[in-house]
Amino acid sequence: MTKPEPPRWSNGPDGNERLTAAVGLILVVLSAVEIATLLVGLRTTLHVHVLVGLILLPPIAVKLASTGWRFARYYTGNDAYRRRGPPELPMRLLAPFLVVFTVLLFGSGVAMGVLHGHGLQVARRIHGPAAVGWMVVLALHVVVYLPTALRATAGDLRRRTRGQVGGAQLRAYVIALALAGGLVVALATLPVQHVWLHLHRHHRGDRNYSHRASPKQVNGG
Repeated sequence: MTKPEPPRWSNGPDGNERLTAAVGLILVVLSAVEIATLLVGLRTTLHVHVLVGLILLPPIAVKLASTGWRFARYYTGNDAYRRRGPPELPMRLLAPFLVVFTVLLFGSGVAMGVLHGHGLQVARRIHGPAAVGWMVVLALHVVVYLPTALRATAGDLRRRTRGQVGGAQLRAYVIALALAGGLVVALATLPVQHVWLHLHRHHRGDRNYSHRASPKQVNGG
């Protein structure tokens, strides 16, 4: 007796792939803006850097949730996900680094706006190296997955292929809510974003002071 096929409305690995791909493409675009602010120089683009960083938070949460769901379903023995198989071994080895660098980068970025004293200094020390590691790992991730992500996302955008995988409307709602949530976070924090905007100036000022001050002045002599 043949095993019945799963209902068409079921998300399954195909729906998970389409959601992950669509959110991933959004993250690539927003991340490119973040990287551009670094290349241009934070002295003039820090306000954009902070704003886009905050907008990124909900889509990143969705991406981590969707990839985490695939991981959990595969390793708990779900038939559909087992048949799809795991990612290639190099990408499985790379994935933990991308997750760790993402959490460190955006976690320290948020922390820099709410912490003071020693906690703020620790967040600053983490943020720079995490940004470098994140950009390197992200570039490798994009090179490997971009063609697949474009094809999977196109499947939900084209009318003739949208219905082939159930849950297209739900995926659209999740993506829209993630972007709306990012905008809400960015706009809601506008009154306190001056904390992040002043960090770069204070950091440069502290550094310049340390270069100018003699050991006797630093020791209070």
